[in-house]
Amino acid sequence: MEKFDELFIKLEGLNIIQTRMDWGENIPYELWNEYFKDNFKEIAYNLYVSTHRWYETSIMVIEIYDRLLGISLVSNVFSESMDIEDCYHHLAFMKMAPAQSITYKKLKL
Repeated sequence: MEKFDELFIKLEGLNIIQTRMDWGENIPYELWNEYFKDNFKEIAYNLYVSTHRWYETSIMVIEIYDRLLGISLVSNVFSESMDIEDCYHHLAFMKMAPAQSITYKKLKL
């Protein structure tokens, strides 16, 4: 079994409630050291933003073991009196693939 698939199966079996803004601080220490430590690169963030009353969630994409892993996380909190754990958001992990999109820019006249 490939290292990525092994990691993905382990992540799917976890029930991680996000308690820290930095997603990596929510990963169990042993799993972090075995798979993530110095072994991934952030590719994209703030994808599929979903705004709730007091916070927003989005997907971050990392490259690890030459594959793309998406992480659904709390990416912003709008209330100063609210902590991340108050959102009660479970980190979710998904396999990702690149997708092209068209965007537009303003032309100078």
